[in-house]
Parts: sequence; structure tokens; C-alpha cells
Amino acid sequence: MMRFGMLGMFACLAVAAPGAGAGTLQGQAAERFGGRLSRLPVDLATTDAVRGAGEVRAVLDGDMLEIVATFEGMSSPATAAHVHRAPRARRGPVAFAVDVPPAAAGRIATTVRLAPEQVAALRDGLYYLQIHTEANAGGELRGWLLPR
Repeated sequence: MMRFGMLGMFACLAVAAPGAGAGTLQGQAAERFGGRLSRLPVDLATTDAVRGAGEVRAVLDGDMLEIVATFEGMSSPATAAHVHRAPRARRGPVAFAVDVPPAAAGRIATTVRLAPEQVAALRDGLYYLQIHTEANAGGELRGWLLPR
């Protein structure tokens, strides 16, 4: 279990099978979210060193959020990935960690149980996925989980 940034809630992380979360839980229809993973220079010194692109998709089924992302062309291997909480175009605290392969290209797949407050924040577009690399420890790619 991991502590959720400012929410003070807990989540259980588990690797998800592809296609999980496509049904319905508790009679609710699944909701879809996603966005582009774009280059993210965090300061002037890293502007020329940031590379890569990708896509993040998510399905909210009841209180379970499945996240699947693909990325490629980063400047160096990934070292970490997190979902952060912040309004669009702003930086925010880590909400929870996500496993990422130690490569410059790859795929992320995980499922997280969200508290009601986190479901509301997701629906409000307040979560983004960020991938950190060896060359850009502050983050290289970022993409908001926006309603589709």
C-alpha cells in the first residue's frame, strides 16, 4: 500500500491484464480517460535533453482504475513513473507510483483502487501520468488523464 499525496488515502496497486476493466462493476458503465504523453522539460537545463512521446489510456470501472500507457524514444531508460495530482499545465504531488520497465520505450499496465475523492479528482481532470528517466530525473514525459 502507498500513501496518497495530499488526499491521505491508500491504494492497492496490481499489474492488470490487458483489457481488464472493460466491463462494469456495481451496475455502473465504465468511463474512459486518456491523453498524449508529451515531452516535459522541467527547467531550461533539460530543455534540449528531453525526448520521446507516447499515449496513456485509462478505464474507470466502479472504483477500479486501469491505466495502460505506451512510450518510445525517450533520452534514456525510465527510472520511475507516477500519477500526480494537479490542474492541467501545473505540477503536483505524487498520488501513487506505477511500475515502469527500465527502458527508453515500453508499456505500463496497472490497476488502482480509488477512494471516492480520487474518483472525483479523476473526473475533474486532476491526474497526470509522468515518466522519469536516468537523464531527466524530474520527469521526461507527462500526460493528463482527461475524460474521453
